[in-house]
Amino acid sequence: MNRYIGWFLAILFVLGTVLIWRPFADPEQIEATDPFREIEPDFTATGMVLSIYSEDGALAHRIAADTMTHYSPISLTELANPVYTVRSRDQQSIWQVIAEQGSFYDDQTLVLERGIEITNLTTTDFLERVETSYLIIDTTEETVETDMPVVIFGQHFTVRGVGLQGNLRAQTLEIKENAQAIYTGINQLND
Repeated sequence: MNRYIGWFLAILFVLGTVLIWRPFADPEQIEATDPFREIEPDFTATGMVLSIYSEDGALAHRIAADTMTHYSPISLTELANPVYTVRSRDQQSIWQVIAEQGSFYDDQTLVLERGIEITNLTTTDFLERVETSYLIIDTTEETVETDMPVVIFGQHFTVRGVGLQGNLRAQTLEIKENAQAIYTGINQLND
């Protein structure tokens, strides 16, 4: 009986070794199924601009970057020093968002990281600039959101808080929590 168990274990060992080793498998097929293989980019472009149009054919947004590296298997484009610009319905640039690094997904989500600055390009508005370190932009809904600390600069005020949500086209921003405002130049407003 022990002899049969020994032979059975030896046959299982050989079959297991052959299955793991796979001497008859195509090397390209093994590489394609390896979950740890590195994904190669489809392309890397420098100085590229991605234009996004509204349903009526008007230019709605632009995404520019020093370099764009696209990976189609995971629907991702990595961006170096991205610049995202939102346009109004009358084709005037109203907001510009810059960052050190970004990722643009095919579902139209733009994720920005490090050194983010949202600048209001219309000089007549009360709000001038927003700074944070992480930002998610839904380019179809034109909304922005973060859970990181933010600083909002405006004419005669600075607001600090944690978290932000807003709509760039509607020009609305809301700090989620811990908002602290500092007002400056109040006396100048009365003159």
